[in-house]
Amino acid sequence: MVAGPDFGPAPDRGHRSRQTEVPMGSPVGKSSAWRNWAGNETVRSVRLARPRDAEEISALVGTAIRDGHQIRAIGSSHSMSAIGRPDPGSVQVRLDRCADLVALDGGSGLVTVRGGMTMRRLNRLLAEAGLALTNQGDVDEVTIAGAISTGTHGTGSRFGGLCTQVRALEVVLGDGSVVTCSRGERPELFAAARLGLGAVGVVTSVTLQAVPLFALQVQEGPMRLDEVLDTYDDLVDQTDHLRFSWFPHTTTALVRRGQRRPLDDGLAPLPRLRCWVDDELVSNTLFGALMTTGRRMPAAVRPIAHVSARASGSRTFRDLSYRVFTSHRRVRFKEMEYALPRADLAATLRELVYAMGSADVRAVFPVEVRCAAADEIPISTAYGRDTAYIAVHVDHRGAHGDYFGLAEKIMLSVGGRPHWGKLHSLDAATLRGLYPRFDDFLAVRDAADPTGVFANAYLDRVLGSPACATNAR
Repeated sequence: MVAGPDFGPAPDRGHRSRQTEVPMGSPVGKSSAWRNWAGNETVRSVRLARPRDAEEISALVGTAIRDGHQIRAIGSSHSMSAIGRPDPGSVQVRLDRCADLVALDGGSGLVTVRGGMTMRRLNRLLAEAGLALTNQGDVDEVTIAGAISTGTHGTGSRFGGLCTQVRALEVVLGDGSVVTCSRGERPELFAAARLGLGAVGVVTSVTLQAVPLFALQVQEGPMRLDEVLDTYDDLVDQTDHLRFSWFPHTTTALVRRGQRRPLDDGLAPLPRLRCWVDDELVSNTLFGALMTTGRRMPAAVRPIAHVSARASGSRTFRDLSYRVFTSHRRVRFKEMEYALPRADLAATLRELVYAMGSADVRAVFPVEVRCAAADEIPISTAYGRDTAYIAVHVDHRGAHGDYFGLAEKIMLSVGGRPHWGKLHSLDAATLRGLYPRFDDFLAVRDAADPTGVFANAYLDRVLGSPACATNAR
């Protein structure tokens, strides 16, 4: 196995995910522990605030400035990077009480919600109004503010990430002021805050452009990996929403093709029993057992991979888009995902397959591949280029450094950009070379939060500290 870079601290097994609220008006509250969804980021002592609106968040910022501490907004804690991890002495701001529907216009398709609303609730509200998001990621437990702030994306060569659907934002800045921004109002702030890592302010409301509710016709089945890679451009050009997963140590990929269909075509969802067997019994219960076996018995990894590949059967169904886009995952994992030029996808994945075999990397989790259209958002992973995503995973209790380090080196060789909410080892010096508008983003960050009240160790690593904050600390 090759040596990998440092991808962050190991999980602290002794503390559960619990937090104690900071009373409004009090800068100090009781402390407890926090951990993220994967369990690889933990804090033994964190103070928590649960504001109800932008005014209460503004007051928290004022208190932080006065008392010289930082605040860090958090959504669902689903990010695997340390982006949501509060530094010692800071206050973690959870937005679950700031989660209401503000406005929904069925005619224009514009919907405004508070930043703490989950994607699951948003999808249901939109569907009730005959609307849908045009594209989204597969986890619906995340909050809308957290999802856009970390660059959450779905798949589809003609569709951008979630941030491209944002039309306006309300943001609490580093001086406590509450501002709105859009393409026509504070356009520089809007460009940065649409995918701002929480570094330019706390996003308290989001206005999105929805589309008429639609269905997705899905065809899913196994193909040989070489065939998928040889025909990849044709597959993505002929499919609205294409994704595939390669089972390591095999030649098999599971390909899912989703075509957009009007509701007039009707729905043909999977039977309830088939859905339970495929998505709950096989994908969660049995797959979780296989993960545990592979972690405890490394010699069983290759046979397990072949069993998993053979279990991937074919199926066809048609259902509402948000039900197809999203999935329920009970098997916890750690993940690294890189965005690379779409033209480099086939060669890069083939190199990864070869390198994993040469280095004797044993992985049970499938390697997932998605795609997205180019966009103009400064630190979006799809900025300025049609993009393919390669994601590698390990069991949340398993070692990942060697495997992720190997994959990262390969993907960096073609200008890959890491997903901000997932594991990677890069710092600001390297990231600046990957993003043509990196310094434009920093200029907005420095103006919006000159003292670094929204910073944490992760942001200091990937962005560098604001100059005023560096002098003040």
